[in-house]
Amino acid sequence: SGRAIGRVPGYVLNQFSLDEHKGYLRVATTTNAKWGCLDQTMKEEAEDEGADVSWRPCKWGRITDSTSQVTIMKLPDASDAAREMEPVGVVDNLGVTEVIMSARFFNDKAYVVTFERTDPLYTLDLRDPENPKLTDELKISGFSSYLHPVGDDRLLAIGREANEETGRVTGFQITLFDVADLTNTRVVQRYTIEDQWSSSLAERDHLAFRYLPLSKLLLIPLSIHGSGDKREPFDGFSVYYVDDETIEPRFSVSMVEEPNAIRYGCWYDAYMSARTLVFKGDATFIKGHSLVSYDLGSQEQRWYHNLDEDRTEKDRCYYYWR
Repeated sequence: SGRAIGRVPGYVLNQFSLDEHKGYLRVATTTNAKWGCLDQTMKEEAEDEGADVSWRPCKWGRITDSTSQVTIMKLPDASDAAREMEPVGVVDNLGVTEVIMSARFFNDKAYVVTFERTDPLYTLDLRDPENPKLTDELKISGFSSYLHPVGDDRLLAIGREANEETGRVTGFQITLFDVADLTNTRVVQRYTIEDQWSSSLAERDHLAFRYLPLSKLLLIPLSIHGSGDKREPFDGFSVYYVDDETIEPRFSVSMVEEPNAIRYGCWYDAYMSARTLVFKGDATFIKGHSLVSYDLGSQEQRWYHNLDEDRTEKDRCYYYWR
């Protein structure tokens, strides 16, 4: 049976939006905007005066803005018969008109990313559960979809780059933050792929994200549509060197025999999730219908296996629009 029950406003994004620490549950949520008739009050006042307002169309619009918050609730003791979690602290009004794109809790710290046109990275001090504090707000373009610790004072993020004026996505980005000072978060370096349709499955599946702290290598799946003549299409993995000051691309691992297939989009009836396995300096990359092994030191391919090699060309890929 459940240990306790509590209620907070809004909805959670994923499992990283909740965290238990020292007898407290911390929850990051977004409360959606409310929409309705903006002129409803005016119509009701007119009706009270006897006017006929049945012909007036409803002026539809946003009544209240979306907003996000981090709520801290005290977990009841095992002997507490009430089994209710009561809020003891809250940091609210985060990203008004925006929604949470990612969140992480690390001991007495929390990081929340919201987005509409720009990406505020909010830093929270949670050392006092009953008096949590917003300590910094760093506004940069785009947004981060997944946050990962790199040492004690660095935060690695992957997500999308976007136009600061319109919020339109323009590419894929990797960002390294310095979070040593809770009151002065700063960007150390950004690496951007300028292709509107580029993305990584690790943005929504953290099991596809792998950072090796000893070799300081980041391994992530990557798909590039190849818009226009700027960049060739790509579907596979990319390996980056990431230390306290640097994001440096090392090499890429293609998982498809025909790169242009990604421009049309296709579906494999036996599609493996994007994963990496690392053992004694060798990495096995798994995605779609292929497995390939590379030596991370020499960057040389050791072997490649296509699970569809005995199937006909017609069976390999089912195109959506072709």
